[in-house]
Amino acid sequence: MDFEIRGSRKPQGPRKLSAERAAYSQLMQQGLSNKEACRIVGINPKTGRRWRNG
Repeated sequence: MDFEIRGSRKPQGPRKLSAERAAYSQLMQQGLSNKEACRIVGINPKTGRRWRNG
């Protein structure tokens, strides 16, 4: 996978996490759990649930 966790972990403000969201979706389609996909991408599991559920 060509995804790298962003170096700055500070809140991104209005910047959308489009690369992280695409990587999360790809990992979920591969069959990973929400917790594992979120850990790999570097997002909070609550964010992953919100993205998955729309």
